[in-house]
Amino acid sequence: MSPQATRDPITCHILDTHRGRPASSVLVQLYNISPVTPDTFSSTPFAQAKTDADGRITKWNFDPDVDAKLTGVEDNKWVRVVPGDYKIKFLTGKYFAEGAGNDNGDGKGRSFFPYVEVVFTVDDVNGHYHIPLLLSNYSYTTYRGS
Repeated sequence: MSPQATRDPITCHILDTHRGRPASSVLVQLYNISPVTPDTFSSTPFAQAKTDADGRITKWNFDPDVDAKLTGVEDNKWVRVVPGDYKIKFLTGKYFAEGAGNDNGDGKGRSFFPYVEVVFTVDDVNGHYHIPLLLSNYSYTTYRGS
């Protein structure tokens, strides 16, 4: 993980296109869905964090029981990124339920999507993988960022 010693190799950003600003305090979970061996696969996230005031996650909170072979995480920090397929899960329902995108007059917003999952492939151990999410109550768009 040499080039990105100050940032994690997988980051994300959520922009609330309904309100025209970053989506803060959204819980995001990260999964490795490419098992090294079939018996090491887990449906439990190995990392999670909440988006900051700018809608970004630049540092993850890692599960201390995570298998370093699957993730490259040791001593609660990313020492290398392991190639394979990953899933990032944005828990967007709570964000809207707590008032974002107020579209029904009662102080709470509705959302068609309780969460958004994006599956992507990590193939460059020295790469940085940024997953932006453009989010509104009834639609979302994502792409590989920089």
